[in-house]
Amino acid sequence: MKISELLLEGKRGLSDGKEDSSDSLGLEERVQNAVCSLDAEVLLAHVLDCSRENLIRDSQEEVSEDDRQVYLKYVEQVVQGKPVAYLTHQKEFYGMDFYVDERVLIPRPETEMIVDHVLDWLVDKSRKDDADLSREIRMLDVGTGSLNITAAIIRHFGHVYSHAVDISEEALEVARINSESHGLETHAEIYQSDLLSNVDETDFDIIVTNLPYIGEKVNRNVSADVEKHEPSSALWGGDDGLELYKKMIQEILDKNIDFNLFVGEFGSGQVDAMSAMLSKFFEQGYRWEIKADLAGIPRMFIVEKV
Repeated sequence: MKISELLLEGKRGLSDGKEDSSDSLGLEERVQNAVCSLDAEVLLAHVLDCSRENLIRDSQEEVSEDDRQVYLKYVEQVVQGKPVAYLTHQKEFYGMDFYVDERVLIPRPETEMIVDHVLDWLVDKSRKDDADLSREIRMLDVGTGSLNITAAIIRHFGHVYSHAVDISEEALEVARINSESHGLETHAEIYQSDLLSNVDETDFDIIVTNLPYIGEKVNRNVSADVEKHEPSSALWGGDDGLELYKKMIQEILDKNIDFNLFVGEFGSGQVDAMSAMLSKFFEQGYRWEIKADLAGIPRMFIVEKV
């Protein structure tokens, strides 16, 4: 079987036999078909150990029956809900490739908002006469997971040194894999900490975090596939999803941790509760705001010292 033929078979399997060429398909169906097409290509490129570009260039090359069977097994696992990233052990985030497996949450595109804002803030500060950002910028990344936020920021602003912490030792094993693959050993200190419990430093320029924020009773906005396959420790944030954020912010204040910028992500339906929390804890000496993602959903909070 040729590569082009196997790709078509995989795409059909992922899309449950629906064709994407009909003009009668709605936007949602077209988006879903595009996702299926991309997943089909990513999986086959992984099986054949080549790039997606090579699939197109070599579309008329023959695929062995062994590779075909492996590929179709992967397709079936995806149909059953397993994320493609856990099969390929790779996920792109901010133009970088990260190793991922079941020990960490798969990086999401919306989390790139955190990186965007931090980089914009650093560039803005570096343009001001009174800001010396040629010195080492100290950052704290709480709930680092795969190290994706830290790595993306350091790649674009090399003066950053990050304390990257996570409660999960298994997640930190993945973070260390990515630290080594991206050459961050001298830029990031990775260690276990339940929020800030093992963080001894009290002076940071930047704090970033993407804590678990899915509520177990309310704001339970999670698909069955995500709940089944991704680590529970990276999903659940207490009854309303914001308990870990409340605890972390209280620890920041109790430990007298000084910072200039604090950026984090939260979920759908939580904007009022998050706003109330920020108003309560950062009433004086700080300004805060909420920003929406590209879909118009309030997604990111920003706290800055004034």
